[in-house]
Amino acid sequence: MALTKEEIAARYGTALFDYAQDMNALDKVHADLGELREAVSANPKILSVFSDPVFNSAEKKKSLSIIEAGFTEEVQTFLNLLLDYNHFLQLVDIIDCFNELYNDNKKIMTGTAVTAVELDDERLKALGQSYAKKYDLTSVNLKNEVNKSIIGGVILKVGDCVIDGSVKNKLKKIRAQLISKN
Repeated sequence: MALTKEEIAARYGTALFDYAQDMNALDKVHADLGELREAVSANPKILSVFSDPVFNSAEKKKSLSIIEAGFTEEVQTFLNLLLDYNHFLQLVDIIDCFNELYNDNKKIMTGTAVTAVELDDERLKALGQSYAKKYDLTSVNLKNEVNKSIIGGVILKVGDCVIDGSVKNKLKKIRAQLISKN
């Protein structure tokens, strides 16, 4: 029975995470994978080259050796493993799985701050630091989403947690209290 794309990503991402942790290279591997993901996002067709049957194994290995130069030994070994088992098309999903495990391990979370007006980077960073401190996290990386309908305030979405501090929500609560008293 063939593995699904998600199963491949989970197995390989977990294996790479465990391997990097065992080799005390977790941060270096994370940094290399960040560069690799950025490069692949900019040039997605590069993945298909390593899965294309038109190119023979020697040509693929030669091309890979050029790409992997400068990466840690752990990442080089991993990329060659993906090539040998023909799972290069799942590289981005594998990196994403690795990043989830890395973030969990380092107590790093990502989330969204929904506001009526766009927040500058400084305010977004301060909001993330405040949340991280309150919930005993290393850091929280927030992206900003603008939604004028919330009138003001912030709706913070981090993981499964949603903190609704919007003016719209506060007005809704006040209205509900007024109705319940009548």
